[in-house]
Amino acid sequence: TLFPYTTLFRSINMDRAALKASIVIAFIGMILISVIYFRPVSIERNYGGYMYDENSEFNKSIEIKLVGKLKKKLSLNYEFTGSIEVDGIKEKVILKRIWAKNNIFKTTGYNTFIETQNSKTGQYEVTGTLNTSKNFNEILIRLGEIDKKYNGKFNICGPSSNVKEAKGIITNMGKNN
Repeated sequence: TLFPYTTLFRSINMDRAALKASIVIAFIGMILISVIYFRPVSIERNYGGYMYDENSEFNKSIEIKLVGKLKKKLSLNYEFTGSIEVDGIKEKVILKRIWAKNNIFKTTGYNTFIETQNSKTGQYEVTGTLNTSKNFNEILIRLGEIDKKYNGKFNICGPSSNVKEAKGIITNMGKNN
C-alpha cells in the first residue's frame, strides 16, 4: 500500500535535482556570457586624416593612430583607455561614451578633453579635444600642440583627404550629438 507514496516522493526528489541542475547551468551560463561580454576589446585604428584651419591657407594630409582598450561596464558607460598619435605628438586619452539626446539606449560616439599637467603649477590644463564615432570609424581632434606648431586653430579629421571630407566628418558628428 505504500507503493504510490514512494513513487511520489521519488518524483519530487527528481524534480528538485533537475531544478538544482538547471539553476547551476543557468548560473554558469550567466558567468560565461559576462566574461565574454565584459572582456576589454583591443582597438587599433589608423586613419588617413586631414588637418585644416578655417582662417589659413595651410592644410595638410596627416596620419592619425588610435590605440587602446574599450571596457564595457554593466552601467553601459563604456570607456576607452589608450593613446592618440598625430604628427609626432602622442597623448594619453580616456574616452567616455556619449548618449543620444532623448534616447537613453542610443550612443552617438565617444569624447574626451585631452589634459596635460602644467610642470610649473602641477595643475592639469585642457590642451585638446577628441571625438570619435560609436564604432571608431571617424575621428575629430583639436590639439593645442598642433595649433602652436603650425600657428593656427586646426581641426584634424579622419578618414579624410581634403577639406570637404573633413568638414563632412564634423557635420556628421554634430548631427549625432
